[in-house]
Amino acid sequence: MKIFLVEDDTLLNEAIATTFSSIGYQVTTFSDGKVAFENINNSYDLFMIDINLPHVNGIELVKQIKKVDSEANIFIMSADLDIKTILKAYDIGCADYIKKPFDIREIIAKIKHTLKLPVGIIRFKHCPDSAYNTEKKVFIYKEQEIRLTAKELRLLEMLIKNANNTVSNEQIENHVWGETFKNGHVRQLVAKLRKKISCNIIENHNSTGYIISTLN
Repeated sequence: MKIFLVEDDTLLNEAIATTFSSIGYQVTTFSDGKVAFENINNSYDLFMIDINLPHVNGIELVKQIKKVDSEANIFIMSADLDIKTILKAYDIGCADYIKKPFDIREIIAKIKHTLKLPVGIIRFKHCPDSAYNTEKKVFIYKEQEIRLTAKELRLLEMLIKNANNTVSNEQIENHVWGETFKNGHVRQLVAKLRKKISCNIIENHNSTGYIISTLN
């Protein structure tokens, strides 16, 4: 998920970017309308634009974005509650008008709704070409289904369930095998899974366990 963020309030800009980055979104930030205007391109999944900006206002940015990418998803952010401004924003192509102040959790919910992110699909921070379908229990890499053994599935699902947190070797052993071992059962299973899925989504953590970072 790539987001183009334009907000001249430095603290708000940083707060939004930090929150989005923490859940795996890639954020490019701008605080000046003119600089943002010069960097608009069609490689972003979402544009978040403040209206009142230095040099070039948000309305003009939205118009330019639509020229570059007519299908672009654009959120306008503003404290301006004038119905004329709100209607104009929708008229020129914004997908949503977010009134300040707002709760960042609402923004994330709106992003998922607007971009129609699939329910039951887990995506991974370090491998955008991969996903896991929790309903079908299928791992997908570059749109191809990868067959996993029962133990590999138990390992993967445990790490996903505890996404963004370290799971210890002992916890994995108990979950996958129902007992703990003194040899490298977990290490061997992780190595097999990494090789099979062709994407290193499983990270070692201080030799004490493993962690998976997801986007949702």
